[in-house]
Amino acid sequence: MITKTKKSVSLSNSLLMEMAPFAKGESVSEFIEKATSYYVNELKKQKRGQRDMQIINAHAKRFNKEAEENLKFQAMT
Repeated sequence: MITKTKKSVSLSNSLLMEMAPFAKGESVSEFIEKATSYYVNELKKQKRGQRDMQIINAHAKRFNKEAEENLKFQAMT
């Protein structure tokens, strides 16, 4: 079971008004929890993407050399 904790959060009235059409009958708390969860997941994806790019860049010379060798081999056949 998920334990919930009460926190006080201040939001602008304009943001609350923008959220209203998207809440679709949910409470403000439910909507904010879903939106925050989505945002945190997006941040995690970005972090994984950055880590993947660091790995690719660290091995780029080897990858490029292998690709050149494959293209040369294909050109010979």
